[in-house]
Amino acid sequence: MNRARRTHGLRRGRPRWLRYGAAGLGAALVAGFLTGSSVFAAQPPVTEQPNAPAALADQALAAYNASDYPAAERLASRYIEAARRGGITGRKLAEIQFVLGHSRYEIQHRSQAPYPGDYRADVVFPLEESFRILQDNPAFRTLLLGNAYFELWTGGGRRDADAEAQAHWYFLKSILIRESETPLLTLDPADSERFARYLLFYLDRCLELARRSATPDLYLYRIRSVAPWGLSSQYADRFRQIDDLTYFDGGNMKAAALWQYALDSLQDRSLAVDEMVTRFQTAIDASRQDRSKAEINRQVADYLSVLDVPERREQAADFARRAYELNPADPEVRRQYGSALHLLSFGAYASGRFEDALRYARDAVHFDWQGEELAHFDLSRAAAELGRRDEAITHGEQAYRTAKRSTDSGTLQPYAQNYINVLRQFGEEGQAARILAQESSLGVH
Repeated sequence: MNRARRTHGLRRGRPRWLRYGAAGLGAALVAGFLTGSSVFAAQPPVTEQPNAPAALADQALAAYNASDYPAAERLASRYIEAARRGGITGRKLAEIQFVLGHSRYEIQHRSQAPYPGDYRADVVFPLEESFRILQDNPAFRTLLLGNAYFELWTGGGRRDADAEAQAHWYFLKSILIRESETPLLTLDPADSERFARYLLFYLDRCLELARRSATPDLYLYRIRSVAPWGLSSQYADRFRQIDDLTYFDGGNMKAAALWQYALDSLQDRSLAVDEMVTRFQTAIDASRQDRSKAEINRQVADYLSVLDVPERREQAADFARRAYELNPADPEVRRQYGSALHLLSFGAYASGRFEDALRYARDAVHFDWQGEELAHFDLSRAAAELGRRDEAITHGEQAYRTAKRSTDSGTLQPYAQNYINVLRQFGEEGQAARILAQESSLGVH
């Protein structure tokens, strides 16, 4: 599916989240396939000895269908050992190999602890062996294999290029199988919605893989080819946002994936602030273009300023300054930097550090930004406290005039009052009286 491309700019304002989260969506997809009926047909009552291979197979399948994965894993292991001794092959062995591999996958995935054995031999191998014979429900089986290889890649420190390639191949194969079923799925809105989530899960995995891949451009092209499939779904905005992400920093997929990872992290309230900042910094370091680096620096500054913690204000201003130095023409970057300096000046003034308040305010009036009347206001107050007549009056007037052009009457009041105050402080009673008369409706005194 092709669609016209447009010029992709960087997003402004608050970040827009793209992801459901890999673990949650993956679990929901897997659970969805297992809900409502057994994966394998119900077995007839056992008539052989409990330890006979056929009986072990039936018991393993029954435990698996009941989602009793520890029991299924134990029984499947016993059956496979008996089959090895007895030379048993065929479909039944393949079914139990699948039960063994999937049960071990579920046990490990739920525990989240390091796997104690050989994950490739214990989990991936039996799944792959079963798939050589079992061809029913291939979309689910290939998805599971993709997840198993993804866990292998993750458990190995995300450095195994073969595990990465196999994970992506099975994810993609599963998507292609499901896509071939799309004409049927579209008849049922519930199935269409599931397919859209399936696509989002694949795209999420592509972003995860791209973050650590030596060949991230592969995922750029895969995302661009698959994302348009979801544009007619109820998640169209999400698909469009993910597609747009591939144009970030001139198509730098690694930087885009790292940036998205950092944005997603903002939803994790338990994550330490320093770790959050580190994730954004990693994305900045991976970016090539100044405007891309500026945008991420701006977002970090915005995040830190929203925390409204005094010790983070200096850090927020530092990131805002970096953004300004990289892209001074961007109005959002200028606004962020000006606002950060205002917060520093305001805090310094409130704590009686008038020289610092003056210094921050002087920096903030050196460039145009939306809301710069705040900087002139800060400078005027600090200068007045330090007895600097000309600066106090000049910037008090500038704050008042700028605010009068850009704010409503209610917001104008503190600017008018400050201007009147500094005029009186430095003996300009006549001018103070004129402003008082002009703005009497504001409640100035």
